[in-house]
Amino acid sequence: MTKILNNLIKKNIQKLITGNFEKLAPTYYRLISEWMNSSYEVFNDIDKYRIILYLINKDFEHYIQIKKIESYDNFFMFDKSLELDRINIIEISKSLNIPKESTRRKILDLEKLNVLQKIGKKIYIDRSAYRLVQPKNTLKNLSALLSKISEILKIENLIDKSLNVDEVSEHLKDNFSYCWYYFYIFIFTLTLRWKKQLGDLEIYSVGMVITCHSIVNKSYEGVGLNFSEWEKDTVNVEEGGVNTMSISEITHIPRPTVVRKLNYLLKNKYISVNKKKQFTINMKDQALSDTIKIQEQNISSLSDLVCKIF
Repeated sequence: MTKILNNLIKKNIQKLITGNFEKLAPTYYRLISEWMNSSYEVFNDIDKYRIILYLINKDFEHYIQIKKIESYDNFFMFDKSLELDRINIIEISKSLNIPKESTRRKILDLEKLNVLQKIGKKIYIDRSAYRLVQPKNTLKNLSALLSKISEILKIENLIDKSLNVDEVSEHLKDNFSYCWYYFYIFIFTLTLRWKKQLGDLEIYSVGMVITCHSIVNKSYEGVGLNFSEWEKDTVNVEEGGVNTMSISEITHIPRPTVVRKLNYLLKNKYISVNKKKQFTINMKDQALSDTIKIQEQNISSLSDLVCKIF
């Protein structure tokens, strides 16, 4: 894959993703939405999940520093545990935008769940944590997105051949510690932006489910819409709304909490609701302009990820 894409730079990839976003949107949003849903399901707390990933990513970072690559199969050997010299609560708090005391409480909760263990002065991520975060579905979704991006690159004659999902998946698995380090950097950056914008990530998770349903039921017309035009074109999608109970079941977030998150999104003009109590994306005013800005930043981060992986 390196030979195929060695003439590409981030600017080229970002331009192509932006110009072809209507083709990539369903796969892109599925990747993000299903990652958000699974991250809540593990601990009923997205930030606890992010803390574990942040600590595991220190392991990936170490592999990069010593120029070693661990495969997917080797990394998730079930006799594996990760020793940490210490946990810097302030660093985690700042890196993940979680208040310091909340970070401390969540780490204590993870210790009570035996996901983190203290033995003397050493701290270990228990082997059970690796099973909890094993990214089987994310691997499949990321492979699908990268395969579609390669199809666009082939159409533009920037690569010799496109890569099918299995080829991409094999590459990710063979180079797992390297690729997943940069995937986690991408996902941390994306969630940081949306947490700053919305206040918490459960709101974003709810919004992503509505986004995915709106996109899947949208009839695409025209070819080559640019990113901003495509975003504006989807804001008045009326068909294919999703109800509160379905959102709760998909996100694993309790229904009363989903209701509160929906009220926030309605109040701030991210979504609309019809007579059947079905919700669709219908961004207006500041919500629309903020979303376009953040999504453009996220596409830039995605382009970084594509460059690193390929």
